[in-house]
Amino acid sequence: MIENFNRADRILKKQILSLNRHVPTKRKTLTELLKEEKPHVIGSDGTRHRFRRDELIKLSEMIPESEYSGLKLPIYIEVKSTTSPARVSGKLECEIVSKILDTELEFHDNQIFLYKPYLKILRNFLPTTTQYLFLVR
Repeated sequence: MIENFNRADRILKKQILSLNRHVPTKRKTLTELLKEEKPHVIGSDGTRHRFRRDELIKLSEMIPESEYSGLKLPIYIEVKSTTSPARVSGKLECEIVSKILDTELEFHDNQIFLYKPYLKILRNFLPTTTQYLFLVR
């Protein structure tokens, strides 16, 4: 019985990991993307993920120009199989999310936890510059 559980657990992990095929092999900074004619990153599956220029401009208006090189895109929304809220990590990323949601959300250790209503607002505001990243333990 335990062998079947382990096998099922491994299969589930593989399925969840396959959801991350779109995740870029290398993220780019806001500085790099603003210089590109057609801003994009390449996913680990070889697909091109394009960023809308208007979103990049929105982001550039939210942080000082001196910090453009510190913001790597896309911003990952980490979804774990074991916890309910999603997580966004990084000092700049947390500041941006807090501004978008127009609320003083507490963040510790440069991470912020978001429930579904906030995720909807965030994804509607930045559909191409945010991506879900599915995590398994």
